[in-house]
Amino acid sequence: MENAESRLYFASDYMEGAHPAIMKKLMETNLEKTVGYGQDPYTKDAKEKIRKACNAPEAEVFLLVGGTQTNATVIDALLKSYQGVVAADTGHIATHESGAIEFGGHKVLTVPQKDGKISAAQIEKLVKDFYDDANYEHMVMPGMVYISQPTEYGTLYSREELAALSKVCRENHLPLYVDGARLAYALASRRMM
Repeated sequence: MENAESRLYFASDYMEGAHPAIMKKLMETNLEKTVGYGQDPYTKDAKEKIRKACNAPEAEVFLLVGGTQTNATVIDALLKSYQGVVAADTGHIATHESGAIEFGGHKVLTVPQKDGKISAAQIEKLVKDFYDDANYEHMVMPGMVYISQPTEYGTLYSREELAALSKVCRENHLPLYVDGARLAYALASRRMM
């Protein structure tokens, strides 16, 4: 029987405590007076590290307070007003974000999932069906594809699945957006190496 302590839970990343090194740094800087609203030296240092890691010294970097706000901001920035975002029917933006995406004016176009994942073939069919419909000008246009990696079920897209999704998205001019909420789990997985 699997030890309950070794299980990964994907309900929310806010359910875990902070790493001791983070707590130590917070204690060291707790009484330090800094300006707020991203003008402090720690935020400036983080932005510079991101620019360096991305090899983009002129990039604008904006840090947001949480995943829902990040997803809503990115999706709204990438979509035109008449477009929607395609996601698995179990995807975070379709279920757990309390309508934040649709509140911002973009419909979440759900497709059935298998083990939490959607496929390139589904995206290809959805786009074809959209344009084959004589009334497509009166429907929400698919404008991007959203996936969680790992999914809400804890399953991972393989490199091959990601490459296939990326290919069909590029062919159809659809940005592919990967939710970063649990991305560290995927990056640490042997399956992704």
